[in-house]
Amino acid sequence: MKRLLSAVLILGLCMATAPAAPVCEMSRAVVLPLRDDGGYLSVPVTVNSHNASMIVDTGSEGSLMTPGGVAAFHLPPDPEHRTMMQGPNGAPRVVPNIRIQDLRLGTPHSGELALGPGTMAVGILPGSPMITPPVFGLLGADVLADYDLEFDVPHQRLTLWRVRLGSHACQPPPAWTGHWTTMPMHRISGRLTVPFTLDGLSGTALLDSGARSHIVSTDFAHRLGLTDDQLALDPGGMTSGVDLRERPYHWHHFKRFELGNTLWNHPVLTVAPVHDQADILLGSDWFAHHEIWLSYASGQLFFR
Repeated sequence: MKRLLSAVLILGLCMATAPAAPVCEMSRAVVLPLRDDGGYLSVPVTVNSHNASMIVDTGSEGSLMTPGGVAAFHLPPDPEHRTMMQGPNGAPRVVPNIRIQDLRLGTPHSGELALGPGTMAVGILPGSPMITPPVFGLLGADVLADYDLEFDVPHQRLTLWRVRLGSHACQPPPAWTGHWTTMPMHRISGRLTVPFTLDGLSGTALLDSGARSHIVSTDFAHRLGLTDDQLALDPGGMTSGVDLRERPYHWHHFKRFELGNTLWNHPVLTVAPVHDQADILLGSDWFAHHEIWLSYASGQLFFR
């Protein structure tokens, strides 16, 4: 769906002395209320004590604050940092950053995780739900990758876990009972990919909770033998990413989608240009139909 490059939140809390980190740890950092509004997955946050919502976007390297959020919270510019932003059309551009004195995930009622001061890119979201508190940005891997993420969209929960695996004797994630599928993940600047197979052709899938649906790249569809003329016969329209450049999409009937040991017969998937290091985006509709644990600590995906 999008990429934000180098917009890393600077967590500036430094302790004079710190206790030795535990060899093994798996503890809940915070349990966040998770909303699903038409495929937009969002959590509550406070920015300098102001309430807001932000999209949870595992497909973005960095976080983003909208101009509306900058104005509403009177956030000052950060002249020392700028961010290279790149959307699905592959056209990068440099955007300004703002300074945040105090960013917290969650609410006092549900529980909060204080992230402290930092810097964040300013950009426009291509779409967002009209909810209260309003959506004023997105959270990317610069924030999320410090934790393991347990998505439970049906029960409206996103749990951030502190996981440290300093020994082979440590209990590995997930903290589940029963059965689940395990897959190795490849990490590129905080963004996570896994292998998949579609109609017999193998490719790379980006785990992208910020995309509202499965999106097969047009290039991958061409490698499957589909032509532009064939795709033009499918229903579709126009869409855009954070770069706000419109691109065409089509809904196409495929035969067989395989991910790990799971099989999806006769899926209807969106086909659109994806100028990225992935052949398909596994979007929020996939997150909504599974219980998912993204383990940045172990480099594995667990889902059921």
